[in-house]
Amino acid sequence: MAAMTAAMTTTLSSSSTARAHRATTTTTPMRAKIMMDNGGASSHRRRFDVVARAKTKQRRAGGGGGGSGVATAEGLYVEMDLETIGLEGEAWKLDAVAEAIRRGAVGVIPTDTKYAFVADLTNADAVQKLYDIKNAGLNKPLSILCRGFADIDTYTTGFPSNPKAGATLPFKLAKQCLPGPYTFILPASKELPKVCLMDKSTKDKARQCKARKTVGVRIPACDVTTALLELLDAPLMCSTVPECDDEPAVIYDNYLAAGLGFMVDIGARASSAASTVVDLSTGDARVLRRGAGDPDMWASDEDDDEDDGGGDEDAAWGFA
Repeated sequence: MAAMTAAMTTTLSSSSTARAHRATTTTTPMRAKIMMDNGGASSHRRRFDVVARAKTKQRRAGGGGGGSGVATAEGLYVEMDLETIGLEGEAWKLDAVAEAIRRGAVGVIPTDTKYAFVADLTNADAVQKLYDIKNAGLNKPLSILCRGFADIDTYTTGFPSNPKAGATLPFKLAKQCLPGPYTFILPASKELPKVCLMDKSTKDKARQCKARKTVGVRIPACDVTTALLELLDAPLMCSTVPECDDEPAVIYDNYLAAGLGFMVDIGARASSAASTVVDLSTGDARVLRRGAGDPDMWASDEDDDEDDGGGDEDAAWGFA
């Protein structure tokens, strides 16, 4: 009997040690760091470092979202080591981010230019929350991060097919640019949720529905963005994080109290410029903002005559 009791004690002790090894948590005032082993039955075990920050956050009242001031759940901070481990070994971390988006969370992810706020474009509350977190005017346009040209075909009426004589078809030029750091403003199709087009800065229902008939579309050349979009059923509504917030940890700390749900940190972005914004909604290309990429591919003589091709920064506001 004594031998049996000793054996059971040894087994329970070993089990507890194994569990402790699989999940060791070290808590700091602002961050809970969770270490996990992954591999299951495989003899090759990989060690992952998932960083989840938890902080009680107060939803900001006001705006158009009817903030209630009720404390909400913790935020998620995910660090991805692309240099040492690579996307293949880190992509599993995006599962939790995709689930947060499905639940209506608004967060920040990297793109091929700046970090950007993102939300499920089919979720009206999430889109409203994005405006609230960024403290943006409701008359400001947002853009959508697309998985490919099929999404552009679905949510817009497409690229114009009647360029000036001798000019290259916009679609052919776009194929050369995408994926890449460009935002194209196109006429919206009926498939785009109305919440993406409504301008709630006015109480006039008719004006709200007619306020916007266009939408900015992007296909970023960022592997992390692409991997996340592949986990979702629809593109993401997005808006660039203000330029004064360049460090992922600073972005997280600055916006957590406003309701930020998650942060995907892959380090500093290589590009210091936001995307080049090209308005194709009227048929002729007009460069609204010269950013990353090659704006001269789209610049017209009229652009050169107006502000030396500087475009309209206000019209391009918010595009990542």
